[in-house]
Amino acid sequence: MTGSDTGVEAATGPITVPRRRWSGRLPRPSRAVAGLVVVVVVALLLVPDLLGLDGVLPFVGFVLVRAPATLAVVVLGLLALAIRARWWPTVVPVLAIGAVSVVALVPRLIPDDPAPDPGPDLVVMVQNVDRGSADVPALAALLRERRPDVLVLPEAGEPFRERLAAAIPELGYRSWSSVPATEPDAMGTAILAGPSLGDVRATPVPARFPWLELTGGALGPTRLVGAHLASPVPGLIGVWPGELTSLARWCAPGTGPAVVLGDLNATEDIRAFRAGTTGCTDAGDAAGKGLLATWPAGLPRWLGAQLDHVLVGGGAAVEGFDVVEVPGTDHRGVLATVRVPG
Repeated sequence: MTGSDTGVEAATGPITVPRRRWSGRLPRPSRAVAGLVVVVVVALLLVPDLLGLDGVLPFVGFVLVRAPATLAVVVLGLLALAIRARWWPTVVPVLAIGAVSVVALVPRLIPDDPAPDPGPDLVVMVQNVDRGSADVPALAALLRERRPDVLVLPEAGEPFRERLAAAIPELGYRSWSSVPATEPDAMGTAILAGPSLGDVRATPVPARFPWLELTGGALGPTRLVGAHLASPVPGLIGVWPGELTSLARWCAPGTGPAVVLGDLNATEDIRAFRAGTTGCTDAGDAAGKGLLATWPAGLPRWLGAQLDHVLVGGGAAVEGFDVVEVPGTDHRGVLATVRVPG
C-alpha cells in the first residue's frame, strides 16, 4: 500500500487549489448598501435641519459647522467622480445634498442693498470673554480704538465687569452685570453703555444665564438686549430651543425697534433660531459676512461657526459689520454699526 500511494503521488504531483484574485470591487448588493450608507451619512452631516434632527445631539453639532462641512463634501465628491466615474450612483446624490446646503449658505455671502437711513448710528459690540478669562488690557485698548456705544460681554459677571471698568475710567462707560457678585463670571452677562446713550436703564431678563435689556436715553423707542443663550450640550439641550424661540420677544413683527446682540450659540441653519429671529436682520448676513466664524477662535475664520450675532428689527438697519480678535477667549467678537429710529 505504501509503494502504491507513493507511485500515485509521483505520477500526479502535489494537488493545488487555484486562488482567485480579488478585483477590488464589492459584490453589487454590497456596493449598493455602502453607497446608501454614504448618502445617509452626508445627509445627516449637511442637512439635519431638513430631517428634523437639528435639535438632537450629536446632529446639532454637525449643522453648526455646515459651511466647512459642505465645502469638504462637495470637493471630495467632485474628486471621487473624477477618479472613478463608475461611482456616480453614490456621488451624484451626495453632490445633490451638497447643492441643497450650498443654496442655504450662499445668501449669507451676498451683501444687502443699503437701507434708507432711519435715524442715528449706534455702534455695538459683543465679545464672549470665556468665563472672565479674556485679556482685559487688550480689550480695553480695543474699546479705546473703536469706541462702541454698547458692549455686551457674555460670560462676564461682577469680577470681570469691575476689572474692565477699572481699566477704562476715562471712557465714561456705565456698566451692569446680570448676576450678583457671588456668582462666577461664567453665569453672567455684562453690558457697558457709553456716555452718548445718556440715561439708559438696565433690566434683567430671566434665562439660564441671565440677560440684560437696555431701554431709554438716546435709544428712544429701541430696546437693546444683551444675551447669552444656553449651549446645545448634554444637560442644556432641553433649554436651548426654548431660549432661541424666545428671541421673538424682540424680533417678531410688531414688537417695535430692537437690537439683539450676544453669544446665541446657534446659526441660521437651526430651525429654532430661524423661528425666533423672524423679523430681524442678522448684521453678518446683511454685510455678506455671515459665514465668518466667531468660534472657535483658535481656528481660521472660514472653519467654525458664527455663534455671536447682532440682530436688528422693527425699523432698525445694518450699516457695518466686523469680526474682531481679543486674546484669552475662545470666541472672536463682533462689532456692528446699526441705524435705529430716532
